Amino acid sequence: MQDAARAGKDTTAYLAREAALEGAVRRRALQVRGLGLYRADPAPAVADYQAALGDRCLVELIDVGGMLHAVVLAGGPPRLHRLGPMSTAEPELDSIRFSLRRLALGRSSATSRRAAEAALAHAARSLDELLLGPLKAPTEGRPLVIVPTGVLHAVPWSLLPSCGGRPVTVAPSAALWLRADAPPRRPGRTVLVAGPGLPDAAREVEELQALYPGAECLIGDSATVDAAKALLDGAELAHVAAHGRFRADNPLFSSIELADGPLTVYDLEGLRRAPATLVLSACDSGLSEVCPGDELMGLASALFALGTRTLIASVVPVADAAVRPLMAALHEGLRQGRRPAAALASAQAEQSGGGDGRAASASFVCFGAG
Repeated sequence: MQDAARAGKDTTAYLAREAALEGAVRRRALQVRGLGLYRADPAPAVADYQAALGDRCLVELIDVGGMLHAVVLAGGPPRLHRLGPMSTAEPELDSIRFSLRRLALGRSSATSRRAAEAALAHAARSLDELLLGPLKAPTEGRPLVIVPTGVLHAVPWSLLPSCGGRPVTVAPSAALWLRADAPPRRPGRTVLVAGPGLPDAAREVEELQALYPGAECLIGDSATVDAAKALLDGAELAHVAAHGRFRADNPLFSSIELADGPLTVYDLEGLRRAPATLVLSACDSGLSEVCPGDELMGLASALFALGTRTLIASVVPVADAAVRPLMAALHEGLRQGRRPAAALASAQAEQSGGGDGRAASASFVCFGAG
């Protein structure tokens, strides 16, 4: 289908075949025996969160009838704060994501880029004032653990002035964060994968090999779906440099493009144990479809259900070449023993000078335990 599209040929038959294959995959998935990974744990007590947080601050955002509230847990009992209308947050987030896309494309004139940067800064300040401005006193100076709601799952938090240079972890739920924040597993394998179609992917992985001499690598034609699944299963740290595709119409077919086709959520569900820490330097790989009840569907939710503790991924498209410096700085921080959220915040601060590097770095979010 991709070859036909590039050649300007009619792709109608391929689209019909793709839909039929996806339907067959869905039907078969419904008959697969479960792995026993989904369990109903007892609801944690407030004291459990307080003990795990330490000097961190938990902020859970809640939409009640279109009005945003925040439950804040920071060194004391939980406090409820009224923030403002959700309808105020949505256009500011749309503006942030639109401006980041314009900057990521890198095809605008200097005047257009300056306009996009100004719009981005204005929207980021406005969203910051709405979401975190009323919480300044209880959260100041603390690393943040944020549980968003609705469209706010797609916020690039490092752009908000209150979050600049500050470790920020984003979790689908407070209970999932608490479970993921358990002590890390023993040191294990490191896996590096470079997919096709990204000019800098192979170079990115080769640079990371210098930091992880014992890493297992897949580059070029060797980076197939089956080979990647075999290496990712049970890895302690994995880095995948490949195109990502988020499917809002069918989130379980969200995928990472490898040498012989897409690695989908259905493929990931075949792993016995997902990587403990996974870095995806691909476009939109951190996006999820938000279903009723703030239930998430996509790559991130599947990975957490399979045992991933931390996922670092982008929530908007990124320029491939601009990502490499961020990834090098991120992994240098991880090698120094920093927690993933702190390593990402430090790496993003190094790229804060403006231009493509700043736009690319701001697109990445630390999900899970952090």
